[in-house]
Amino acid sequence: MKKRILVTISFSFSIRYLIRTGLIKQLQSFADPVIGITWEQEDLIQELRQQGFEVHVLPTSEKGVEYTNIRAKLDYWFKYYKLKSPTRDIEPRYLEQFHKPKSVFIRRLREYYNMLLCLIPGHIQKLHQQEQSLLESDTNYNDLKELVNKLNIDAVFVVTPFHAQEDILLRACEALGKQMITSILSFDNIVKRGWIPVNYSTYMVWNKKMKEELLRVYAPNATEENIHIVGAAQFDFYQKPEYLLPKNEWLQIVGLPETDRKIILFAGGPLSLFPQEHQFLQHIDTAITNGEIKNNPIVLFRCHPIDKIERWKKAVEGSQNVFFDTSWTGAAKLTLSNVTDRDIQKLCSTLYYTDVHINTCSTMAVDGSAFSKPQVGPAYDELAKPRKYDLKSMYFQEYFLPIMQTNGVLHANNKQELISFINDSLMNPELYTQKSKDILEAIITYTDGECTNRVVTTIKNTLQNS
Repeated sequence: MKKRILVTISFSFSIRYLIRTGLIKQLQSFADPVIGITWEQEDLIQELRQQGFEVHVLPTSEKGVEYTNIRAKLDYWFKYYKLKSPTRDIEPRYLEQFHKPKSVFIRRLREYYNMLLCLIPGHIQKLHQQEQSLLESDTNYNDLKELVNKLNIDAVFVVTPFHAQEDILLRACEALGKQMITSILSFDNIVKRGWIPVNYSTYMVWNKKMKEELLRVYAPNATEENIHIVGAAQFDFYQKPEYLLPKNEWLQIVGLPETDRKIILFAGGPLSLFPQEHQFLQHIDTAITNGEIKNNPIVLFRCHPIDKIERWKKAVEGSQNVFFDTSWTGAAKLTLSNVTDRDIQKLCSTLYYTDVHINTCSTMAVDGSAFSKPQVGPAYDELAKPRKYDLKSMYFQEYFLPIMQTNGVLHANNKQELISFINDSLMNPELYTQKSKDILEAIITYTDGECTNRVVTTIKNTLQNS
């Protein structure tokens, strides 16, 4: 009899990873997948049920004030005493410049106070005891345990172990003795996301660096034996020609005119991280207009899934050089929307048909490298006052360091360098082919299109050996 394995979806990127790769379909050869989605996505639910999958809309994790406060204190412990990331302060200190001094002062005061409390003998043990007690009294933990029992599952497979929407559900599954399996969705998750309170029997990661991070942070449960380097399943699409649209069709979809002009892809970051990033789009637009960027290229701007495109359009209002596209066709917000095969075709084609890629400390630098495109990263801020933690420092966070060490991202420290790097990239793109390969080797490990199969094989072996 096949084992029933709960596969959770709480984030749209999970759809791309779990469904569009065909991963869940492959699971059917040796298991009985039970798909749990945390929001009402009717078109997706109908699609999966028509394919014969059992699908449930899962309740989200509910947390009371007391439990939330204790978890916040444990987050301080995790960040400063468990994670031990040498670059942990870069992002919060960089973002302080965009907040009022009073709110920064209060946040720092709370931070230092909780850091000091963690040094008191027995304090952390007490917090963990309180958290466990409140888990049962101040969340919907018991209701979710009851639901898990009704689903009659044997194992759980999750790609978002850090996601708040699944937190309590996963705790309930572990408490009931279900086999816990995770494949971590992205290369930055271990050091950028919060504490994982669940112990997994099997971890899957993209690369050696992620394995080292897991061993550092989650030992003794995470071991050499139960961490598997499988690559990035969502990068398998880039090895499949069927995901490339004809150029004229792609041009229509993204709203570009038929043209022989070179195309610069600018992938915007989220407002919450890079509120002044629009200045780079302005600089590029102006440089094209005045001829500093040669041969009159055009810019395709791709909005970040959780950002609003209006602020970008306002920045270059009336431009003849910049064209705007959304991240996913038909998706208002990537976080809670369907991702179709058509959306993936559009992304693959965008990466393929554009000539140089601009992004600020983004995973898109890895995506673009899959197509051997030059990557340029603006690392200056003409709108900000000089400070210790500036935009340049964001590129040196622990998760991004392997990329920087390849020299695969052209690090533009001022507007002149940005223009120069774009010109060099457009004129001599072949010079950056090896750098792209170095980025891929450092971050996704495998480029053979078989990462999905590695994940499936690892799940199969885990279930068989349990």
